[in-house]
Amino acid sequence: MDVEAFFAQAKVVSILLVVVAFLGVIAFALWPSKKKSFDEAARLPLNED
Repeated sequence: MDVEAFFAQAKVVSILLVVVAFLGVIAFALWPSKKKSFDEAARLPLNED
C-alpha cells in the first residue's frame, strides 16, 4: 500500500466517523427523554436568584 492509497482510505474513514458523530449528536439532542432537561436549561437565564 502506498502513501496515496493510505491517505485516500484515511479520508473516507474520517468522513464516515464525522458523519456518525454528527448523527449521534443529533440523536442525543432530539431524544424524547432529554426534552425536560433541555427545557429546564433553556429557562435558566430567565430564573431570578
